Amino acid sequence: TPGYIKPASIAWYASHKHTADGANEYYSYSYLFAYPIDLPAGATSVTLPNDESIRVMAVTVADEPAVATPAAPLHDVLGRK
Repeated sequence: TPGYIKPASIAWYASHKHTADGANEYYSYSYLFAYPIDLPAGATSVTLPNDESIRVMAVTVADEPAVATPAAPLHDVLGRK
């Protein structure tokens, strides 16, 4: 199976997850990704896509851009062209 790297900012990471009965699934990694959405001035609402594969865990509104800049790439590129 070819490797796959999701080129998105990781907001949260876990090294395991739990099954429906509460057992640990070790080395079954889980990720939550952060996606900034620039809104036009005066916007009072956001309409998200009606897509069952999208799960929104949280939304935060800020009146200023993020100021953290990574010193190195935060994800691999698998060396593909």
